Amino acid sequence: MKSWQRYPWGSYYNHRANTISRQAKVTQEGFLNLTATRERSLILGLSTEYGPIDLDFTSGAVNTNGKFCIKNGYVEISLQVPAAESTWPSVFLVPEDQGTIPMLTIMEVFNSRSQYSYGLKYTNNQGEVKEESFVALNSSTSNVIHRYGLDWGYDLITWYYDDVWVNTITRSDELRQVNNMCLVIGLGVGGKSKDTPINPETYPAIMSIDLLEIWQPNYDGFYQFQNVQTGFLLEIDSASHNWGARVFQWPDNGGDWQKWHVQYAGRGQYRIITAHSRLGLDSEDWGTNDGTKLIQWPYHTGGNQLWRVQPVLGSSPDVVQLINMFTVTNSNVGKLVSVPTDDTSAGVQLQLWTDQNSDLQKWKMIRV
Repeated sequence: MKSWQRYPWGSYYNHRANTISRQAKVTQEGFLNLTATRERSLILGLSTEYGPIDLDFTSGAVNTNGKFCIKNGYVEISLQVPAAESTWPSVFLVPEDQGTIPMLTIMEVFNSRSQYSYGLKYTNNQGEVKEESFVALNSSTSNVIHRYGLDWGYDLITWYYDDVWVNTITRSDELRQVNNMCLVIGLGVGGKSKDTPINPETYPAIMSIDLLEIWQPNYDGFYQFQNVQTGFLLEIDSASHNWGARVFQWPDNGGDWQKWHVQYAGRGQYRIITAHSRLGLDSEDWGTNDGTKLIQWPYHTGGNQLWRVQPVLGSSPDVVQLINMFTVTNSNVGKLVSVPTDDTSAGVQLQLWTDQNSDLQKWKMIRV
């Protein structure tokens, strides 16, 4: 069996089907079909978290371990699940070390075909495995092909169904456990639905995958931000560690107070943390007006500390605007990190301002 035509850890999981390679096939039309049949390919009984089960079915599963794994970003899969309610289609992400914790579940369907579940598993501070599971009601799964999306970063996890937002949760502590994650697509039988009567006439049952799309953040690491017009760098005043210290511009002096850790928070937003104090770039007092001052403050995942890093059209890819996300949702327009037009000297405090298409609002990102 090819290693990708199964689960990363082997040929079976928490359900009644053993997976073999011939049950995962690409059709002439370009669909990846996982087929579950009522035949035994392995004589084995399992004790699972859902009780004892017998592997009396054969099905298909695929995984991307050894092919590609991603730390954070967006995954969208288009698929149609079988109508048989005794099947257990699922799509989830697990670590590339072939473990099952942490786990980010994009979708799973058991019993009813008019809803699906999603969620995450993680280990808490006491070393216990915890699971958070949610249900998307009134979401058809077997009638036609539907799209299921998952976006995650260092703070936020967001689910989508047919390009419509489903849910967002903030789990900064739990997401620290997430590193390189590999995709798993499986068609189970029984397991969570082991008490559901199985009608032999509903088999073979086919889960059909049409399209898989992956997006990864453009920025993740330490950077300097150099203003395009003045040439000065984004800096913390006097290398201060104090809450509320000013953010201003200053010539490059090599200090860590001029270096910023840019990390994908989720939903197209980034958190920007100064390297020396580990405090976040913050709009003072949650301000949304032109002229709101920029400071450093302990990071709390609030919108006034989340930023869209927007490449400038017509410029090199490393030239960006920094758009404050709280102003996007709480004022008429998103405000940008800006050098004041009436004072461009070294040491002037930076502020938020409406987009003027000015070089004073454009920053070159220099990876360090």
